[in-house]
Amino acid sequence: MLIAKVKETINTYRMLDRGDKVVVAVSGGPDSVCLLSVLHALANNLELTLHVAHLDHRFRGAESAADARFVAGLAKDLGIAATSESRDVPAYCAERGLSAQSGAREVRYAFLRQCAKATGARRIAVGHTANDQAETLLMRLVRGAGISGLSSIPPVRENIIRPLIGATRNEVLAYLREQGIDFRTDPSNEKPLYTRNRVRHEMLPVLERFNPRIIETLAAEAVLLRDENEAVEAMLPATLQKILSTKGEAVRIRREEFGRLLPALRRRVLRRAIELAAGDDAVDLSWIRTGEALGFMEEAQSGRSMEVPGGLLLEREYDDLVIRAQEQETVFCVPLAVPGETVVPVSRLAIETLVLDALPDPGADGGNYLWQAVIDYDKMSLPLYLRNRRPGDRFCPAGMGGRSKKLQDYFVDEKVPKMRRNAAPLLATDQDVVWIIGMRTDGRFLPGPGTRKFLVVQVRSME
Repeated sequence: MLIAKVKETINTYRMLDRGDKVVVAVSGGPDSVCLLSVLHALANNLELTLHVAHLDHRFRGAESAADARFVAGLAKDLGIAATSESRDVPAYCAERGLSAQSGAREVRYAFLRQCAKATGARRIAVGHTANDQAETLLMRLVRGAGISGLSSIPPVRENIIRPLIGATRNEVLAYLREQGIDFRTDPSNEKPLYTRNRVRHEMLPVLERFNPRIIETLAAEAVLLRDENEAVEAMLPATLQKILSTKGEAVRIRREEFGRLLPALRRRVLRRAIELAAGDDAVDLSWIRTGEALGFMEEAQSGRSMEVPGGLLLEREYDDLVIRAQEQETVFCVPLAVPGETVVPVSRLAIETLVLDALPDPGADGGNYLWQAVIDYDKMSLPLYLRNRRPGDRFCPAGMGGRSKKLQDYFVDEKVPKMRRNAAPLLATDQDVVWIIGMRTDGRFLPGPGTRKFLVVQVRSME
């Protein structure tokens, strides 16, 4: 029975204590509705106080408003207090140049934390299932990920809990049918434009021919990988203490001791050293770049160096390997194909541009790019460039009422490290900065009611 399985999951991962107050994230879909129902069934036994939280992302217009009404009615029928709010997530994504999925995730979790704080809740329950776990593992495996990435969705992270993580979606739907509980359906979950939907509707059915219990198998593999990852991470602090040292902004690695480590620990030590050297601006290494760096560390002669992501240099100095900030920044200005794709090796980015006659589906996220901006095509003048900053650059950050600001001042306010400011990629015309990629767009170029053509700019990492 599903309720017993969820109770076992809660106990196994120590998700809840008796008497806890819990914010339950309810979108209106089957998973979240099931989560609310099961926790409500367990509330008396565990002495829980539940509070429903629903957020309208404003992606689906009248359908989103209907979802909010449905959730409000559901909470009322169960006698549970509810908080329902609406946030302009499309505008949030446009201002920051985020994909719809990334922006929605940021806004949603910020809302849930705000709701937990306001209600005094210790935990936030979300409705991820074993299917989400399996799909995430497959997505990351196809793209390429190490053990930490493949360990996928944790049952507990900080104050976020996932009581349904051990249940399959078929079990969720069977429970809702048995209980006669209605739910809302999001049509975007069927669109093949989403990477997750393609995994769900195209890849998993093929795998089920080989293993009818593929969901349970993949979810179990994710748990095993998470356990393995935690074991390696537990060994890391003692290893770092023996091998790493810091002097100023440089991180030194004792080469001989480093060479005696097992490969898994060498990779982790390298990544941790890069994080220490780059601070908040650290960039995770791809599998290929990790291999290149490890090969260099093994064979490089003293005095040799190589670039690593994050504006850093990896150097051999006698018996040490040193990671430090590059002293000189590379100046670049590359014209972009519009429409088309342009690879910019110096910034290790690929820029794809599309010119559309209609606003793109905010959820049409193929999942293979880091950032996206949608611009009014007629408000800017070609050619378009990817470049780094120049003295005197200014722009009008979206959301600031059209006020102009120096890039230098913006970087200071956003606490961008000095070593990264000249390397920050900018989308620009001959006259204006249109977008600080990964940070903020210029509000003057965002689409409006009179927009006739839309320029979609998608940015992928070549790492």
